[in-house]
Formats: sequence, structure tokens, C-alpha cells
Amino acid sequence: AYEIYQCDWSSDVCSSDLIHVRDVARAIKFAIDNWNKFNGEIFNVGLSEANLNKVELCEIIKLKVLDFEYVNMEYKKDIDQRNYRVSNRKIENLGFRTSIGIVEGIEELVKGLTGIRNRVYGNI
Repeated sequence: AYEIYQCDWSSDVCSSDLIHVRDVARAIKFAIDNWNKFNGEIFNVGLSEANLNKVELCEIIKLKVLDFEYVNMEYKKDIDQRNYRVSNRKIENLGFRTSIGIVEGIEELVKGLTGIRNRVYGNI
């Protein structure tokens, strides 16, 4: 079972913004193509509907990986206590939108990892 360490599970603590690597590449290209609007500015880029905490992410994974289990390890503290909700509104107002949702990204990972698992030279 996947272990989740101590966080305040009743709130948004230990939340972070997720994004698919292809959307990151698209955002970089978007910035290059719109350099006059980006020059000297700071932008967040992420999947707006994927500001998730670890429990929320695990629940989505469970929908796609039927034998996936996780345990809330209340007696251990998570080393990574980062907690942030990010607004992507600034880049979205310029026209950028992510194209790969959280479920699609998980499905892609499952498909890729399933193929690697049975390979002689895999390290996963």
C-alpha cells in the first residue's frame, strides 16, 4: 500500500498544483510565441482543476488502478509540508489552457508503467 504521512487531512494542507509535462512544454512554446506579453512578467502554469492534496490524488488514482491502496500514516510526519493553491488566471487570461486532465495523465502513467513492469531491463 502507498503510505501517506501526517498532514491536516481535514483542510487543504499539503495541496499542490499538478500539470502534465506536455502542457509544460506547450506553455513554454506559448510564452516564446507571445514574448512581448511575457517579457519581464512572472506566470504560474498548472492544471487549475488539479490543485489537490495527497488524499484527493489517491482517490482519483483508485478510480483507475483498482488494486491501489493507500494508508494515512498518522504517526509519521510528511517531510514535504509544502502547501499552496496556485492561480493560473494570469496565463489563462492570455489564452493558454492546459489540454491534458488529471485522469488522462494517470491513465497514461498506468499504461506506461504497465508496459515497463514486465521488461527484463526495467528499473521500476
